[in-house]
Amino acid sequence: MVVPAEDRFAQSRNAYVARDDVGSADPVDCRSLYNATMKSHSQVAVLLCAAGGFALVAAAAVPAKAPIDVTVSEGTSMSVAVSPDGRTLAIDLVGSIWTLPATGGPAKRITDVFNDARQPMWSPDGKTIVFFGYRDGGYDLWTIAPDGTNQKKLTWGNFDDREPVYSHDGTRVAFSSDRGGSLGSDYNIWVLDLRGGAMRQMTTDPSDDYMPAWSPDDQEIAFSSTRENSRSIWAVALRDGAERRITDAKTRADAPSWGPGGELVHHVVGGGQSRLEWAGKLLTGGENAFAFRVSWASASDFFHVSDGKIRKRSLATPEAPPQTIEFTAALQVTRPGYVHRKRDFTSTTPRPVLGIVRPVISPDATRVAFAAVGDIYLMQIGGRPENLTKDRFLDTEPAWSPDGTKLAYSSDKGGDLLQLWVRDLVTGRDLQLTRLGTQPMGASWSPDGSRIAFLEVDGMWRRASVSVVNVSTGMVTKIHDSLFGPGMPTWSPDGRRVAVAMVAPYSARFREGTNQILTMSADGGGDRWFAPQPNLSIDSRVGGGPEWSPDGTKMAMIYEGVLSIVPVSPSGEPLGPPRRITTEQAHAPSWAGDSKRILYQSMDKLRLIDIETGETKDVPVDLKYSLGIPKGRKLIHAETLVDGKSETARTGMDVVVEGNGSSV
Repeated sequence: MVVPAEDRFAQSRNAYVARDDVGSADPVDCRSLYNATMKSHSQVAVLLCAAGGFALVAAAAVPAKAPIDVTVSEGTSMSVAVSPDGRTLAIDLVGSIWTLPATGGPAKRITDVFNDARQPMWSPDGKTIVFFGYRDGGYDLWTIAPDGTNQKKLTWGNFDDREPVYSHDGTRVAFSSDRGGSLGSDYNIWVLDLRGGAMRQMTTDPSDDYMPAWSPDDQEIAFSSTRENSRSIWAVALRDGAERRITDAKTRADAPSWGPGGELVHHVVGGGQSRLEWAGKLLTGGENAFAFRVSWASASDFFHVSDGKIRKRSLATPEAPPQTIEFTAALQVTRPGYVHRKRDFTSTTPRPVLGIVRPVISPDATRVAFAAVGDIYLMQIGGRPENLTKDRFLDTEPAWSPDGTKLAYSSDKGGDLLQLWVRDLVTGRDLQLTRLGTQPMGASWSPDGSRIAFLEVDGMWRRASVSVVNVSTGMVTKIHDSLFGPGMPTWSPDGRRVAVAMVAPYSARFREGTNQILTMSADGGGDRWFAPQPNLSIDSRVGGGPEWSPDGTKMAMIYEGVLSIVPVSPSGEPLGPPRRITTEQAHAPSWAGDSKRILYQSMDKLRLIDIETGETKDVPVDLKYSLGIPKGRKLIHAETLVDGKSETARTGMDVVVEGNGSSV
């Protein structure tokens, strides 16, 4: 029931719920309303913002609609390039390359919607446009004719190639690339010779060098660089590779572009501005200049993008207002049509539990522990699960002790944060092991059972340091500083090293890379990285492994959705390539104590595989739950409400929720 707040008390108590009826559900004003989620075919979702959260309320059904055209006249993160004859512009907009008259007008898409095409540049003869696009698993260089025909791929490989630009004689293309090692590299300037396909690396500094621009005589390439803890413009000579700095290190400069007469215009960030400069002079006033290379139409005139608009300006009159090149681009939005599944929120009939968390097999391979619906369960294989914790708190991520007598797990029953607890399976007693200001998760016992490695979650997206706690004393030792979302720790057989899955970034410039194995000393330090299969990523850092076998000779991990085994040395170094042992989807591998059997999740099933014979069998989980249906009424006061039907947002609305909201 949704009503204006000011009208609610003016009507009968039989039709409304007075404030006294909602008990402790005090109304909370909403300071801001974020994006509404609307199901556009079978129902409309009403977004309410109250008490720091959102509520979705089902509203009237609406029919599916035909595709609609949306015409835009501005671009976000858009670049522009002018053809050599000055008659045509190429822009990148919503992942495609478009062309339009240099005087403005309708833009024509010349690449399809699947390229994620960026930063077009013209060949000197005007017959080809080069760009970089993400179409084949990474960013590569492509060319296309201005009319959209003859699209060709120039580069291949596991690494990203970006920001291509033709030399003035048209024989070469300079670009930036993170080509290098599979466990980390950096962006450098490269040159592709179009006459024979030869590649030449022009820079080798360990910083990131990018956005190249040819000098008028093609003897040097200017580029942006993060060298010396700054961001400035440098140049490298084609003849001997000699390098020189062009802009001061105190200025955050990038996106250089050399004009026909040797003038260098570049982008600068500072003082709350994103601007273009030439010889230290501000060119773009208070405009928000986009951080891309300008495109020269003559010795003095150039095109660029600021405030989402295409601009043309002249160095001959740098203080004059720019000419704005108006354009339009027609985008088609297709609303998907499908039948929405009906959800049952009212029945208390028991239903099967489909989602379980971190199933782990006991060392003797007779029992399985897992988390489900907020509790820790223990199940004899072939039997029914037993709820060990039976509380209203979040209990999750169990881990077996090596002797099979204890389970470590994370729970917030000791306060506001998750902490490590240990359940003695013989006595049934629980012991709180940690009392930290972080949230310990991902427990893993050392082979001798004296320590537990875990993640100290201290930030968003499971950012965490890696720590070890002494089970007897409770002393916690941090062994690795905070990492961005590391995987669960696993121990070497001698207890000297701990391994996690972690992103091996291709560079520091973008958040790109592959999930590989990072090992560290159990006492801290001594990082070593391993890539069992270079440039192939472990699927997920949560549930994808690696899991070290108890005998220390193998690691289990998930590649391309299936379970694989990698032979390793005692230090964790791969001794061979991954060997796939399943053909079905796999997740969360867990070793039995004999190092011959692995329990894993496959969709909504648990499976146990013998890695020597390949025999696989189901491990049934007969677990059901019933919905807890709340009783009574609750009042939500929304200062701003988007109901998905009204032309404008409604203000000062009260929403009365009865039970679980099914009668709202």
